[in-house]
Amino acid sequence: MKTIKKYCNSEIFHKAKSCGFSKIIATVSGGPDSIALLSMLKDRPEFETIALHCNFHLRAEESMRDQHLVEKICGDLGIDLRVKDFDVYTYVSSNKGISIEMACRELRYEWFREMKSLLNADRIATGHNADDNVETMFLNLLRGSGTSGLKGMSKDNGEIWRPLLGLHRKEIMKYLESRGLPFVIDSSNLASDYRRNFLRNEIIPLLRSRWEGLDKALDRSIRLINEDNRIVVDAIGGILEKNNGFLDTTTILSFPSPISLIRRFIEPACPFTTTADEIIAAIKADKPHARIWKLKKGSVELRNKKLRISK
Repeated sequence: MKTIKKYCNSEIFHKAKSCGFSKIIATVSGGPDSIALLSMLKDRPEFETIALHCNFHLRAEESMRDQHLVEKICGDLGIDLRVKDFDVYTYVSSNKGISIEMACRELRYEWFREMKSLLNADRIATGHNADDNVETMFLNLLRGSGTSGLKGMSKDNGEIWRPLLGLHRKEIMKYLESRGLPFVIDSSNLASDYRRNFLRNEIIPLLRSRWEGLDKALDRSIRLINEDNRIVVDAIGGILEKNNGFLDTTTILSFPSPISLIRRFIEPACPFTTTADEIIAAIKADKPHARIWKLKKGSVELRNKKLRISK
């Protein structure tokens, strides 16, 4: 357990303290990662920890089993717990085209943000670990992402804090065993119906069986992509700050990587993977009529040799 003990006293927790974190919301599903997170936060008396549990009532008795375990552990640890019930099917019927998986994500994060504001908490802490980060990298790779997606998740984005991101699932399981902490397994995670589960249950184990040291290699790759991404963000950020909500085509075409500049500029509108390519093609065609791309969180318009976003 030397690795876990060292990690629990590592920079990730000390940095949080030095940044002034005092009240933390811990999202607790009852799974191994969230139980480990709750236990580690309990060991840090400098944090006031409040647990949040979502019950989506999608797995009949399993959903209540999860809730009861979280209630017991929070009671044993003396941690304040808030539970919220969700009607996922009503939400899906009111939002056409949304999947059950995405509906659950939107509902829980909306509630987490509401509670963060209500409780005046410093961060929302989640149990995402290094394996989750690798899965995220693969998912984004298969979507055709650049460095902004391949860098994986951030440890702290100013709202969401992921203190377990440096630990792999097998290390977390050893920690739970050493503490004698119970946890539950979501049966839906055992099926490979969803893309993330397919990667987790079938693809990544297959890669591990053929590539010794795969986890360390992927951790290193994610770290290096993060470093490269910082350079890109810094270079493009300077240009975007100088423009009042638009980019002229001369600036775009003179940039060393026009596609990267466009991708970062339109990112707030949640573009499709092909949107930036279409914009570049339209700029190079240099046709006088305006082009508009309607995206999830806004529209991008190319008019009079200027690219603008409207929300």
